Amino acid sequence: MGSCFGEEMHLRLIEKQHTSISNPFGVIFHPFPLWRNWQLIANSNNKTTFDAAFHRENTYQHQGVFHSLFHANRFQHTNEPSLINQVFEAAHRAHEQATKADLFCVTLGTAWIYQHIPTQQFVGNCHKLPQQDFLKLISKQSDIKTHIQGIITTIKQINPNAHIVFTVSPVKHLRDGILENLRSKSTLISALHEVLESAAPNVHYFPAYEIVREELNDWKYYKEDHMHPTADAIDHVFERFYSSFFGNNASTLGAAL
Repeated sequence: MGSCFGEEMHLRLIEKQHTSISNPFGVIFHPFPLWRNWQLIANSNNKTTFDAAFHRENTYQHQGVFHSLFHANRFQHTNEPSLINQVFEAAHRAHEQATKADLFCVTLGTAWIYQHIPTQQFVGNCHKLPQQDFLKLISKQSDIKTHIQGIITTIKQINPNAHIVFTVSPVKHLRDGILENLRSKSTLISALHEVLESAAPNVHYFPAYEIVREELNDWKYYKEDHMHPTADAIDHVFERFYSSFFGNNASTLGAAL
């Protein structure tokens, strides 16, 4: 779960005949909505529990359409109960898959987050709503640490024995600005390392960002937009990832989420 770079890893696991499920709520870049979404998954074993965990203020009506702002743009509906049921079904399927998974991969994209002014909610996706309705903020490292620890705790509630791998996406968020992108990535990396220093042995960090930025370190490994890694760069990262977590014990790490 997380950024679009994680989906590239997911597709390559599928090519290698592994069972892999990616982003049940769509691409989410910031760890706070990821944590909230894991909480929804943890509470989706039945609809009653889910309804108690899902807060109605997380939906927003605009021009006759209800939006679930913690989730991707496809989570919208003209009927609010239908929208909530759509979120529940996605969460419930993810819960069923998560209880059987051997490996959870969480790919963080940015420390920048948008606050929806009318509801005062921090969101996972702006749903193409009016730009003036959002305030852009960067999260403090201490807050990011809280979100990451929350993700770990929630995943372990669902599946205590699985391995968890965190990584930072090498996709550059240049629309934020060069300095702002570096500030964001460094905040994520520093927060992750502080949390993982005291984490359980089955919680890991994989340096996808560092491999592309520091080892490959060449514009030829980025597409023409100078933001997204090329297929060659992604393949290089994947082979390193695969040998780290599947190479010697693929039989025990046969399913990834």
